[in-house]
Amino acid sequence: MMMFGWLMMLVVIGLPIFLVVLLVVAATGFLPTLAHSESTFQNQSTAYQPMMNSRLPVTTATRYCSHCGAGLQSEWTHCPQCGAPDQSDRTVND
Repeated sequence: MMMFGWLMMLVVIGLPIFLVVLLVVAATGFLPTLAHSESTFQNQSTAYQPMMNSRLPVTTATRYCSHCGAGLQSEWTHCPQCGAPDQSDRTVND
């Protein structure tokens, strides 16, 4: 019967103390690991980085707007900057 009393005392008092000590040891052991993994996660953040698309054709301006000087592609009929019609195709008939 005396053994049952000691066992209950260990369970009621000793187990919570053991769990608190275990929690403190686990927290101090894992906190540096968590801090390290969090810093590596921050270093590998997914910030916006535009992708280079090599499939897009590079076009250079073959003509220029007579009004604002912006570059015009060959198939454009109006300037995308100022909206002026392209004057280079037109010929003047006298």
